[in-house]
Amino acid sequence: MSQADLDALRSTLLAMPSTDIDQPDLPVAVVLQEAHDLRTLCADPQVRERLVSVGLQAVTLDTLAVAEGALRVAQSEWVVSRDRSKDDAQKAREARGMELRAELAAAVRWNLRAERKALAVLGAIQEGEGVADLVQDLDDLATLIVQHLPAFASDQSFDAPARAEEARTLAAEIRAGLSKSRQPGAQEASKDLRDRAFSYLDDLKTRVRESARYAYRRDPAFSARFASAHKRRLRRRAPNTPDAAPTEPTA
Repeated sequence: MSQADLDALRSTLLAMPSTDIDQPDLPVAVVLQEAHDLRTLCADPQVRERLVSVGLQAVTLDTLAVAEGALRVAQSEWVVSRDRSKDDAQKAREARGMELRAELAAAVRWNLRAERKALAVLGAIQEGEGVADLVQDLDDLATLIVQHLPAFASDQSFDAPARAEEARTLAAEIRAGLSKSRQPGAQEASKDLRDRAFSYLDDLKTRVRESARYAYRRDPAFSARFASAHKRRLRRRAPNTPDAAPTEPTA
C-alpha cells in the first residue's frame, strides 16, 4: 500500500459517473481485509487460471492490489480531513500508533520466539525513532505478522489478521496526517474520493466473486471462501429481519 496506488487510479476514479458511486456498506477496515483475503486466495495459480478460464479478465485480478491500496489511502485522507482539531487528532493517532507498535512487537516476540530470522527482522524494525519511523514500523510489523500467520493461531489473546489490518490502517492515517493540509472543501473532496475508491474496489471484488461462484459451482465449500464472511455472519444473526444484510450484488 502506498500513495502511488491512489495516484495511479486517481484519474480513473474521478472519471467515474456519479451514478456508479456508493458509500461503503461495511466498515472500511472490513472491506480492506476482505479485499486482501480475496487477493491472497486468487494468487494461487490454479485459482487464477480457473477464474480466467470462465471469462474473468486477468487485469481484474491484477488491479485488486492497487485498488486496495488506493482505498486505504483515500480512507485515511478522509479520516484526517474530517478531524476538526487536526493537531490534537494527529497526536492521538501517533499515541495509538506507539501503543499498537508495542503490542505487535510483544506478540511477535512471543509467537515467533523460535524463528530466528523473524526475530532479527523485529530487531531491525525497532531500531529507528520518530513519527516517520513509527509509520514504517507499523507497516513492517503488519507484513511480518501476515507472513507468519500460522504461528499466531494458538494465541487466543491476539487476532493476528485483525491487528495487522489495524496496523496498516493506522499507519496510513498517521502518514496522511503528516502530509495533508486542511483546505476549504477538502473534507467533501476527500469523502468523494474515498467513496469512489470504495466503489471501484467493490466492483472488482464483485466481478471476482461472481466468476468464482460460477467457476466453482460444483464445489460450494470452496466457492464460499470468495464471499463476504462479514455479511454472512450478519445474515446468520438476523435471517428473518427486514434489515438483514443483502446478498452479494451481481456484477
